[in-house]
Amino acid sequence: MSAHTPAPWAVDGTLNSGDLDVISADGRIAMIDDSRATGWNEPTIKANARLIAAAPDLLAALQMVEAIWSRDQTANIDPESSLAKVRAAIKKATGENV
Repeated sequence: MSAHTPAPWAVDGTLNSGDLDVISADGRIAMIDDSRATGWNEPTIKANARLIAAAPDLLAALQMVEAIWSRDQTANIDPESSLAKVRAAIKKATGENV
């Protein structure tokens, strides 16, 4: 399991300052700098910041889904199943070997 900064994360700042920060109670997680984002517009930059801020909540939700679905042995048969995709996303988020 990855040791990421605990949630909640939130978007802070305005594009008027040139960047948006994704922050936690412990400080900045990430900064989206619009001056380096070629071709991005304001809605795209804000959407990216919101997605980053939602990452811990999305991971927790996927882990709950995986725990529930893994009880159904038929869900483990197809490598293209929703359960396989959930597990792959969790591994990607936590840095586990695929």
